[in-house]
Amino acid sequence: MADNLPREFLYERDARIFALKKSGLSNQDIAKRFDMTAAGVAASTRRQLGRLNSEAFLSYPEVLRLELERLDEMQKSLWPLTQFRRETLDDGSQVTIEPDQRAVQTVLGIMDRRARLLGMNIDQVNVALAVPEGDTDVRASLAGAAAGKELPVGSDPKDEAMQLMELMGESGVLDSTVICELLGSVRDTIEVFGDDEEEKDIPSSTLSEVKSEEVLSNE
Repeated sequence: MADNLPREFLYERDARIFALKKSGLSNQDIAKRFDMTAAGVAASTRRQLGRLNSEAFLSYPEVLRLELERLDEMQKSLWPLTQFRRETLDDGSQVTIEPDQRAVQTVLGIMDRRARLLGMNIDQVNVALAVPEGDTDVRASLAGAAAGKELPVGSDPKDEAMQLMELMGESGVLDSTVICELLGSVRDTIEVFGDDEEEKDIPSSTLSEVKSEEVLSNE
C-alpha cells in the first residue's frame, strides 16, 4: 500500500514517525496515530534512518573540511600567544612576554582534535632491523631462543652471543672499547678452560677465583 502513496507524502510521514519514535513512543502507539501496523512503523523508521545515514555519508567530506577550517582559524588566532614576543609599554620601554601556557594547552588540544578527525591518532610503529643477508648467525641471535625459536643446526650459542656483542659495538649501541675488553676476557677464559664441556668439570671454586682475578686485573 505504501508504494501507491506519493513519495512526498511518504517522506513527510516517515519524518513525523521518526520524530515520534525519538520522543519515546512505541511502534504500537505510533501505529494508532497514523492508522498503520507496528510493522509499518518499523519499516518507516528504517527508511528514515537510511536517508539520514546516506545524507550524513554524502556530506561528510564537506563537514570534515569545515571543521578543519574552523580548527585552523582557532589555532591561527592563538598561535602568537604561544611564542615569546616583545611588547612596548606606555613609557616606551619594551618587555619580553613569555608564552601563555593556557594558550599552549589550547593549541595542543586543537592539534589533537585535528589529528583525530584525520585519523592520525592511531599509533603505527614498525621497527625493522637491517641485517646483512649472509649473517645468518647474527640473525639467529637477534631472533633469540628466548622468543621460542630454535637456533640453526650446528650453531653455537656462545659464538652467537659474541657475534651479537660485536654487532652492538659496531653499531654504536655499546662503546667499542668496552666490547673489545669484554670479548678479550671471554676469549682468554675460553683458552684457559676450553669448551663448555670441559668447563663443566672445573670446580666452581676455581672458576670463582679466576673471575675474581679478572675483576682485580681490570680494576
